[in-house]
Amino acid sequence: TILRQKCQKYWDIGSYLTVDEIMISFDGRSIQKVTIPAKPIPVGLKLQGLGDGGYIYSWEATRPKLAEFQQNTIKFSVAIPGITPPVFAFLTATQSMVARLVESLPKEHQFHLYLDNLFVCWRLSQYLKERGIALTGTCRKGACGYPPRLLALKGVPTSLNWGALQGTIVKGVFAWLWQDNNLVMGIFSSSLSSSLFLSFSLYI
Repeated sequence: TILRQKCQKYWDIGSYLTVDEIMISFDGRSIQKVTIPAKPIPVGLKLQGLGDGGYIYSWEATRPKLAEFQQNTIKFSVAIPGITPPVFAFLTATQSMVARLVESLPKEHQFHLYLDNLFVCWRLSQYLKERGIALTGTCRKGACGYPPRLLALKGVPTSLNWGALQGTIVKGVFAWLWQDNNLVMGIFSSSLSSSLFLSFSLYI
């Protein structure tokens, strides 16, 4: 749209970005209107936005009660490394939305994307890594590609020491488990991964 193009034209985008949910208050009639009682803005238009320091660089609208996002739902995929013939893993509709949003980014720059556990899994991490975009984010129990060794620690009744970090590299993506007040699961990936993984390993 013209509005989206202008938002991107007049902003000097930084390197550290995020994608998150946005609610815009709206009481009129629209197929896009959603109601989420627990939110600070319970009724309105729900967007997923690509943000830079509070500035919305790009976005997609979502429709209520539909599994897919408003814009095209082309499925993005990644090849699983080390398997012949190639086996491809497809991104979910939610992860595909992130993939579409980052297509608006300038190709000559490097970016680091920070996401919450709604989006993050091995598939999306690998997809972004192949395109030179680093990713750091928390992930949910059962996220695709999260290693069983780390997942098993979630079931151990005794906690690790506060601040302790466990990690495993899974097909080029660094999966980690960090002890805060509760155990936090996460994933990190980067096209510069060899040196960054080494720096992470110093704390494991």
